[in-house]
Formats: sequence, C-alpha cells, structure tokens
Amino acid sequence: MRRITAALLFCLALCCSLSAGTVGYVYGNNVSSADMAGVARGQVYTDPDGNILITRKTAGEIVMFDILVSRTGIQKGAELTSRGPFMTVTARGGINHTLVSFSMTIPLYPFNPIVMVGVSYGKETGTKALVLAGAQVIVPLARLWDSSGTLIRNGKFTGTGAIGAAFGSPTMFACCYSFGYMHNIGTFCWEAGFSWLRLSDYVSVWTPYAGVGVCF
Repeated sequence: MRRITAALLFCLALCCSLSAGTVGYVYGNNVSSADMAGVARGQVYTDPDGNILITRKTAGEIVMFDILVSRTGIQKGAELTSRGPFMTVTARGGINHTLVSFSMTIPLYPFNPIVMVGVSYGKETGTKALVLAGAQVIVPLARLWDSSGTLIRNGKFTGTGAIGAAFGSPTMFACCYSFGYMHNIGTFCWEAGFSWLRLSDYVSVWTPYAGVGVCF
C-alpha cells in the first residue's frame, strides 16, 4: 500500500511540475511545487517556517528532499530559499576518549566531510592528543519511517569513519569509527552512540559516547 501511495504521489508531483512549469518536490506525504532554478544534490534550502531541507536526489523536474531541521510541518506550495552549507560542531565524550568534530554538507550528501580533534585517556591507549579527518554519513529517520513524532522527524542515523594521528610518546597512526543517533532541536543537537578508536600499536577500545552540538 505504501508503494502504491508513493507511486501516486510521484506521478502527481510530476504532473503538477509539468503543468505549472515549476520544480515539484516530494517529501513524505507532502507534494509541493515552487519556482526554483539550479537545483543540485546537496543544496540546502529554508522555507518560510524555518524548516531546513537538503536536496538528496533529482530526477528531471522531481526533487527529493531530506529535512535536516523541522520546526513545523512542511506546507504545500511553500517557497524555498537557497542557503549555504549546513554545518555542525559537536563535542562527544566517552569513557576512553573525547572528540570535538566539525562537519558540513556537500554535493555528495548524505556523505559529509568531518574533522575531529580531541584526546584519549583510557588505560589501554594512554593520554594522547588526537587529530582525525574522514567522512560522515547521515540517514534521516523520516526517510525510513513516516511519522509526525519529533523524534522521527528530526532524528538521524549517523556513521563516521576518520583517520589521522595520535600525538604522544610515540606519535602513531589512529583511526576512529562511530555509529549513533542524532536529534536536532532548533539550532542545537544531541547525539548518542558507540565509538571505536584504534591505534597503530594494535590498541583498540570501544566506548559509548554522548554529545551535544550546534548547527548553523
């Protein structure tokens, strides 16, 4: 039934965009149209209600969006305004290491570049300064489940992989991987998950982590 409904909404959006000469977009159960030009994957938009959306796929005159921040429901026919990249700074603290990360949206969305700096302080790794860079993937829960609940609308699965160095005695290669859940509350976000830090002397540690951040 959901597939049939999605197919009907897709056809309706296509017909609306062809007849109106505008770009149609589909998000969940909302079908809307707006005068837009130069639409590209990874481009970020805001609507009059302050919702922040990002283009994840284009097919002719049909544009699929993900909602990055939802303040109210998406209105049909809403006019979208293009804006710059969506950037996030997050501090993550765990049992064995703490990292501050910076990421931003790019045309390869849902993959984003990410850089992290921090420190390890566990018994296995010792106290070392960490500098890492890599990629982060974000999959909004609203793409997987259709719900009006804010935990679904503003929730995201996140996965991160980064490599770099651990500075101490001695300096060594380091890599870090994490998997978690992120939720946006306006310009703020919170995150929880598990992180795995591995150093070149084969020391590796798993740790649960919690984090808070700001988006701009």
